[in-house]
Amino acid sequence: MDNKFSPDEIIILGIDPGLTVTGWGIVRVQGQSLRVIGSGQIKTTSKESRSARLGKIASRIRLIIEEYSPNQVAIEQQFVAKNVRSAMAIGEARAAAMVAAAEFLLPVYEFAPKAIKEAVVGFGNATKEQVQQMVMMQLGFSEANQSFDVSDALAVALTRFADANLELAMARK
Repeated sequence: MDNKFSPDEIIILGIDPGLTVTGWGIVRVQGQSLRVIGSGQIKTTSKESRSARLGKIASRIRLIIEEYSPNQVAIEQQFVAKNVRSAMAIGEARAAAMVAAAEFLLPVYEFAPKAIKEAVVGFGNATKEQVQQMVMMQLGFSEANQSFDVSDALAVALTRFADANLELAMARK
């Protein structure tokens, strides 16, 4: 299947990177129909070496790609944090996930946190709770049984879907 957006079917792996918890969610798009086909968290502990933690993230992303066969990956861009160590750890987790996607020659789309909130909620300063509620509503969940890491990852996938729809609309003009 072509890696470009297709109105027929696309499978998007959304990733909310973090060194301690990386959230992921897989959204299958068929036309304008959206369905979550998998989601979860990759957890590491500070007891593990940093390289082992990053290796675990990359390895689990590879397994997720092998299991669900996404044809696109969407990942949250790093924001400038007040805590430099925290920002570096997030950047390293992003890199581990992106390298895993690159090994499968998957295109990776990056979205700023504010752009994700605008795409999903319509407001760039939305709270995590608001993002989670809109993700649940758009994907048909009845209760908030997802962690913020998972709902944020699904929000990243939904942002790619919205972005791809915009690309299609522009191409038609």
